[in-house]
Amino acid sequence: MHPTEFQNLQNMVLQAPIGICLLDAKTMVTELLNDKFLEVAGKPREAIIGKFYWEPFAEVRELYEDALKNVALTGEAYHANEVEMVLIRHGSEEQVVVTFVYNPIKDDSGKVVKIAVWVVENTLQARARNEIGALNDRLTGANREMQTANTDLSLLNSELLLSNKNIHLLNLRLQESETDFKRLVEQAPVAILVFRGPDMVIDLVNLAMLEILGHDASIIGKPLLEGLPEIKGAPAVDQLFHVFQTGEASDGNEEPVPIMTNGVIETRYFNFSYRPLLEKGKIIGVMDVAVEVTAQVLARKNLEANEQRLQSILDTMAEGVVIVNASGQPTYANTMAQQIMGISEEQFHDRTYNDTKWHNERIDGTPLPREEHPMYVVMRTGLAVFDQEIGIVWPDGEKIFISVNAAPLTGLEGQINGGIISFTDVTARRKLLQQKEDFISVASHELRTPVTSLKAALQLLDRMQGNITPEVLAKLLAQANRSLNKLSDLITSLLNSNRISQGRFLVNKTTFPISALLQDCCQHILSAGSHEIIRQGDLEMQITADEQQIDQVLVNLLNNAVKYAPQSRRIIINVERQIKAVKITVTDQGPGIPADQTSHIFERYYQADRSGGELSGLGLGLYICAEIIEKHGGEIGVESTVGQGSSFWFTLPL
Repeated sequence: MHPTEFQNLQNMVLQAPIGICLLDAKTMVTELLNDKFLEVAGKPREAIIGKFYWEPFAEVRELYEDALKNVALTGEAYHANEVEMVLIRHGSEEQVVVTFVYNPIKDDSGKVVKIAVWVVENTLQARARNEIGALNDRLTGANREMQTANTDLSLLNSELLLSNKNIHLLNLRLQESETDFKRLVEQAPVAILVFRGPDMVIDLVNLAMLEILGHDASIIGKPLLEGLPEIKGAPAVDQLFHVFQTGEASDGNEEPVPIMTNGVIETRYFNFSYRPLLEKGKIIGVMDVAVEVTAQVLARKNLEANEQRLQSILDTMAEGVVIVNASGQPTYANTMAQQIMGISEEQFHDRTYNDTKWHNERIDGTPLPREEHPMYVVMRTGLAVFDQEIGIVWPDGEKIFISVNAAPLTGLEGQINGGIISFTDVTARRKLLQQKEDFISVASHELRTPVTSLKAALQLLDRMQGNITPEVLAKLLAQANRSLNKLSDLITSLLNSNRISQGRFLVNKTTFPISALLQDCCQHILSAGSHEIIRQGDLEMQITADEQQIDQVLVNLLNNAVKYAPQSRRIIINVERQIKAVKITVTDQGPGIPADQTSHIFERYYQADRSGGELSGLGLGLYICAEIIEKHGGEIGVESTVGQGSSFWFTLPL
């Protein structure tokens, strides 16, 4: 090697950000070391240079002296990856994490003459990775896969002993011969390639680089693109020529390069450092230090893909999902959780699961103690909770019910680092159950009244057989008939409601005059003589509908007008022809319906209090009317003003 070229190589290797210490293999005396080694050691240069290696490092001598001796005896390198040790640095003990290699340098006969100590400190990286691992523990399933990927990446990077940027070679004042220097480069565990001339003729390449490229030493002396034609056009290769042309150093991070592997061109990824070689100010070549990070890049891409898949799953779930840390503070809330709770993810982060901003209740409405909250139980016991329903009351008084599943998130040591809670909004289900319970209570009460009355009338008739006056007989029979009719009406309502629920409520349409329908539906009220019914509008119109069902609707609306507006002696039925429909309206002059009740008036089992008194009924009449009109393709509604009366209307298509 020409002396000038040797000097250029020597100048290049003096710029690496990795600790280097060169020892005599026989005496173990430190002959050379760079500033990066001193930074890791935390000791002054005069305390190390020219001294027996273990004199300044007595605190770790017992751990690694045998390994260093074994390198000198066997010629086999010793690798220590991210080991924790206590070093005395700047006069104080410090817990550090370092990766180091005892690398033998041999002469032509294979005898170990020097030992190069390569060292890099990983304390900050290890701490950061541990923090990342702790965060990843909060996710199940996919996150465990992420931890494995991160660990693999860490091992790859630490084995290569280089950072991704500003990689230089060997900040070292070599005092050895030209041959020893070349051996140091060739035996380095770092991939090194030296090019000369504008065609980038391969001048020097070590074994680590040959293994990456999948070639042998036969490529030495060939132009780069001749020896490796598959890499032509790669941005990293273009940058290499740019360094030669401009003399500007360049660093690359995770750059894709096509490499021939087992006869197949594969895209692999590299971190590299390009440095120009100068001779009397003229650029004569380029030095390339490369680290393959293909596994790291692919693992990260896989990790990102898994995160995206997991995010997509969470975002499209029908359940709300919230992850909390060990303090119960939410760290994640998916879209459905935000929708159910009515707050953003940022607002979630400002609360805890038992925050006073929402009031938790048991199903019976009593306050839910913190000790009974599913998340508290999980964090305290480490046991999962399934399908526990709780109520949440917002500051404005609105209440929702959620069904909760919760499970702990544990770390590698088994400690509980947080929890994951999934929940669904079961407010509608809870309200329906409450409506059914209310209906059963009302139905039991309503059915009991006519049955009791009928039973009493029949018992009296049985006792008075053969000794009953015509007047008493007529009275008891009338009472029995009224009770039986009421019982029949209640049963009919129940049967109609059930048929509607099961889709068996059929419509049999015929064409008939509306006047006949209005005449028939009013007879029972007119016979009682308690109310005046006024029929007005286009009474001669012909309509096509199920006459029996429309009669049922009108009878129900008229009965409600009598029932809920007993003081209103006038009931108006108006028939109005519209463009494509007929609109029939039943108006009373009763107390009216509050505005907050009109939107619920046609719901099943709902009963509006329009009189302030206690009224009987199952809450099915208007629900059945609405279903009948809907099956006819019409609309139904109510307009009401408190204190002035109500107008129930429905339309039928013409």
